[in-house]
Amino acid sequence: MLTMMVTSFKERARRSSFWLLMGAVVVLAVLATPRFDTAMKVMVLAPKIYRQVDNPTWLPVCAASIFGTFLPLFGFGVVANALQTDREQGVWPWVETTHFARLRYGFAHFGANCLILLTMLLLTILATGAMMVLRFPGQGMPAATFISPFLVLIPSIILLASLALLGESVTAKRHNGLIAIYMFSLFYVFALQLTDPTNFWNLLLNLSGNNYVQDVIDQSSIQATGHPITSMQLLSNYRGPQGTHTLVMTGVHWTRGMLLMMLGEIMVALAIAGVAALLMHRARRWRKVRQAPEQPATIETAAVHFSPVAANCFSWPALLRSETGRQWRGRSRLYRLALLAGWLVVWVMPDTARHQAGLPLLWLLSLPWLSDLGTAPHDWLAWLPTMPHASQRQKFAELIVGAGTAVILMLPFLVHGGAAVSQLLLFALANAFLAQGLASLLNNGRLFTMLLAVFWFIYMNGVPGMISFNRFSLAESVVYSLIIVTGLGLTAVAGYRRRHSMAD
Repeated sequence: MLTMMVTSFKERARRSSFWLLMGAVVVLAVLATPRFDTAMKVMVLAPKIYRQVDNPTWLPVCAASIFGTFLPLFGFGVVANALQTDREQGVWPWVETTHFARLRYGFAHFGANCLILLTMLLLTILATGAMMVLRFPGQGMPAATFISPFLVLIPSIILLASLALLGESVTAKRHNGLIAIYMFSLFYVFALQLTDPTNFWNLLLNLSGNNYVQDVIDQSSIQATGHPITSMQLLSNYRGPQGTHTLVMTGVHWTRGMLLMMLGEIMVALAIAGVAALLMHRARRWRKVRQAPEQPATIETAAVHFSPVAANCFSWPALLRSETGRQWRGRSRLYRLALLAGWLVVWVMPDTARHQAGLPLLWLLSLPWLSDLGTAPHDWLAWLPTMPHASQRQKFAELIVGAGTAVILMLPFLVHGGAAVSQLLLFALANAFLAQGLASLLNNGRLFTMLLAVFWFIYMNGVPGMISFNRFSLAESVVYSLIIVTGLGLTAVAGYRRRHSMAD
């Protein structure tokens, strides 16, 4: 089992998307270092009482809080491809012919999921330590105070690894609506855990571990002023004055109840992994098998001289119709009806509800479609190079159809946009361009899915200035234009790399 676990980890680690993601984790850990002299503050704790970020003990608590907040959003997308990798590599047919225990196979992938998430946590710890040395040279803290806020996140990491494996196990193939359904469920669970963090089930099925980090902050505040923290904001634009007290984080106060709850969460995660291991082959067996169509009998004819496809036989309208069918006919009827129903509901929403709930709802519903832009089916790769300029034209047609669909999805907001129409249009196009660029480069849409989920998570938590609906914003227009250019650049790089590899 250990060998299978290491093999699964190495298989995913050798992909360029893995290293790109690890690099993004390091960059985010550096950017998430709290400062009070910036326009957007990463963390603000009772600013009218305490001086903000005036000692190094703030850094590990802030990093752990940010990591725990975004762990379910990033983590699920990173590790929810363990079985998909085996299907792509043709391992599953071999697995079905063997007699080793399914539990070993399932727990091996579960262990690989944990290793990937723990690698992300380790990189965050290292980046935070480096920033502490740079920001507060000559100032140190006990090792237990630095490391303990990160240790309380490990049970949540283990639980998330098991939930990701279960999500893949219950389906013989990945359903298009699985990601969107998970995101909606995730927001709902987050809301429950934030509104009642002391509930037994919220503690036992803790997805983020932030309640333990919050306890650290409260205990530190009680030692400093005799009262728990009265206000805590992540990603705040607070511009008011600071207090006069110094808040020194004391590290995690380990109690018997906390350790028992963490142990219970780990036991639940192991049980979920066991259920996932028992279900994965059964789901494969239950999948409806489609009979291959019988090949009609053909009459042998004399061989004809090979003639390549002529470039002047190309038709843009035919290609666009074919590309539209490729993007949408492969979707389930239920998914298309759900997206259409969501789009129609947004039209009749009041302005406030449309902006606060309708926009995230619509784009999260579109995630299964957006995440597939740029990831052409494998059978296309065999015949596209046999036609003149076929690969470039298919990518361009995919971009046209994707951008057009994104604009149609944005119509309920464009017709009411007024002066903000231009940046709303650029926002819709930026989604399609970036989705295609990232998927073309990485050959999957997981990174885009995670980025969009994080964006809407921040948006739904009330961070101002992200999207303007009633006024023109030059800054937003520039940002969306840069995203469009970035998407085009990533697609071009992916095309160059593909042509170079074929030439070799």
